[in-house]
This record gives sequence, C-alpha cells and structure tokens, in this order.
Amino acid sequence: MTELGYKTLRESIVDIIRKRIINRELQPGQKIVEQELAKEFQTSRAPIREALRELENEGLVEYVRNAGCSVKEITFEESFEIYLMRANYEIMAVRLLGGKIPEETLQEMEKILERMKNLDVDEYDQLFSYDNKFHSCLIRMTGMKSLYKAWKSLNYGNIVTGYNLASDKKAVITRQYPIHKELLEACKSRKKEEICRVLSDHYMGTIHRLLKEQGMTEADTKFSLDFLIS
Repeated sequence: MTELGYKTLRESIVDIIRKRIINRELQPGQKIVEQELAKEFQTSRAPIREALRELENEGLVEYVRNAGCSVKEITFEESFEIYLMRANYEIMAVRLLGGKIPEETLQEMEKILERMKNLDVDEYDQLFSYDNKFHSCLIRMTGMKSLYKAWKSLNYGNIVTGYNLASDKKAVITRQYPIHKELLEACKSRKKEEICRVLSDHYMGTIHRLLKEQGMTEADTKFSLDFLIS
C-alpha cells in the first residue's frame, strides 16, 4: 500500500496524485482510472472520486462525458493568458488598498517566503503551493470574495503547467526566493507604484521566460504586453 501519512485519506491521495502530475509521472491527457487508484491505495472508490474532484477544482484534471477523468492538457497560450490575468488581479488588489498592505498580510507573506527559501529540486512540487499562497495574500487582503474566486480559478493547474514549460527546475527554484523577497520588500514600503512595478516586472519576467522556452518573442503573440494595469 502506498504510504499515506497522517493526513486524511482524501488529502493524502490528492497530494500524491498532484505530485505525480507536477513531476510528469502522469502526463497531460493521460487517463486516470478510479478503480486502479482504489486498488493501489486499498480503499473504496469514494475517497478516490473525492480526491479527483478536488484536483479538478485545482485545474489539474478534467472530467469528460463518456471518457472519464484525465490529466488536463493546458496549452502554452492558455498559460500565457493566465499569467497576464493574474498580474492584473494582483496589481488591482494593491491599487484598491492604495498600497497600504496590512501588517498581518506582510507577516503571512514573510512566513511563506521563509519556507520557500531552502527548497530543493526534489521538493519542486511544493514550489507551486508556496507561490500561490504568497500571491494569494495580496488578493485576500482586499476582502473581496469575487476577486479571490476569479484569481483562484487561475490557480494550481495553470501555474503548474507554466512552470513545467521550464526546462531547468533548479534554475526556477533558485530564482524564486530573491524574486519574492523583492516583492515582499516593496510591499513593506507600502509605496503603491513601487509594489505595482515589482509585480509587473515579476510577471513579465515569467512571461518572457516562457516565450523564450518556446522559441518565441512578444512579436509572435497576438497581445501587447504593455497592457498591465498601471
């Protein structure tokens, strides 16, 4: 039986399948059979189904009528668009508060950043969780449920795909701490324009790296990258 640890059965199954998808042990488009997972984890199909529904909400798997569940295939174009949208949501959140980031938000971001600091390649899957939690702080501080829901809809599956387009995982991990440290320091300054500039640079850097990985430039896209909220 696969080791499930001390989490609930559903949580443990979610974590294991998520890690397999992130590490490409399960490939985009690959079918996921509930019965096979139930046998592997020595459980009924009910917790398997619950786990897969949670992963569907994260954007990692999808259910198709008469075809069942499979690992979601997300194109480069979709990831590209999603990064642009996330950037705008976060910049809008900062502007809504006039750059006055609450102290409790800064403290939460600091704690997440410390956990991100010493990640190794074999912990690559955790990078997505920390990245999302860090950026979610900027959205949640507004208290706007609709904004958070819209931002969260762009969450796991899409960011995972974006990172998986990168060929050098160690390089991705190495640059995450200083990039997010710079953003945290900007937030501590509570200078609205500085925070928005760092956020824009952060996302534009990611987008340009994705373009480079695909052998593309901004001229190859149908979008102008200067449309970020300013």
